[in-house]
Amino acid sequence: DAKPVPPLNLVGDFGGGSAYLVIGILAALLDRQRTGAGQVVDAAIVDGVSSLAQSIWAMLGVGGWADDRASNLIDGGAPFYDTYRCADDRYLAVGALEPQFYQRFVQGLGLGSSSLPAQYDQAGWPRLREEFSRRIAARSRDEWMSVFDGIGDTCVTPVLSLAEAPAHPHLRARGTLREFGGVMQAAAAPRLSGWDAAEPAPPPGPGANNAEVLREWLAPADQQHAQGE
Repeated sequence: DAKPVPPLNLVGDFGGGSAYLVIGILAALLDRQRTGAGQVVDAAIVDGVSSLAQSIWAMLGVGGWADDRASNLIDGGAPFYDTYRCADDRYLAVGALEPQFYQRFVQGLGLGSSSLPAQYDQAGWPRLREEFSRRIAARSRDEWMSVFDGIGDTCVTPVLSLAEAPAHPHLRARGTLREFGGVMQAAAAPRLSGWDAAEPAPPPGPGANNAEVLREWLAPADQQHAQGE
């Protein structure tokens, strides 16, 4: 129904690349402390991405994963693990895998579970998807969130734009996204027990530290001249 959408570069460059490189460096530092020997860290994006997908490889190996788009439990194949368009053309994300969350989700939609196919009966999934789509399309995203917030944990969340994300209560409570120097950016992660929540100084503006940078660049050359090299 549509061409695949690139998942930004979070999976490859960041998740499978730099994150695994940092893990390798930390492991090498720990090993050096233990053994006194250094390490060469060989990190490749394809290795990291494949490692992140190990649970998928495992399911594929035992026949629990189909190599087709949107045909599995957590890739949009299940109607209770998908996104749905609302009346205002915004979306809800549903991840109600566990029975207790699924029951609350169905309750919030005003559906009786006894009149629906069983949750994990794949033959009934088209009907479930049709019912869910029809119900969710009748209200706006924020109207639905008012309903589900009043029920409890339903594993239903709003799909937020980057502009909306900083105002989400969970992110606000943790200070996950913070404005530094007029620019919204992510706070430090992961946080250790000594994490300092104080706001850091903003980066210097263009040209503010030119002299300092030039001194650093010229220092090695000055040292070489002083030594007659």
